Amino acid sequence: MKVIAFIEKPDVIKKILKHLDLRHVKRKPEPLAHGPPANQLTLYDDASGPSVDDLVVDPQYPVESYL
Repeated sequence: MKVIAFIEKPDVIKKILKHLDLRHVKRKPEPLAHGPPANQLTLYDDASGPSVDDLVVDPQYPVESYL
C-alpha cells in the first residue's frame, strides 16, 4: 500500500465517517499515567555524584570485594 493523500479538514473527515457509519466510534483513551513535567526533571552531571573520597570501606571486607 502507498499513502496518496492525507485528509486534514475536520468537516471532510466528519462527512466520510458519517457515510461509513463510523461517526460514533470512540477515540483511544488518554493514558492514565504521565511523566513528570519537563521543568521538574533533575539533570545530573559528573560533579553532582559522590567522589571517591566520600566512600567508606568496611574494614571487615577487603577492598577487592567492592570491585
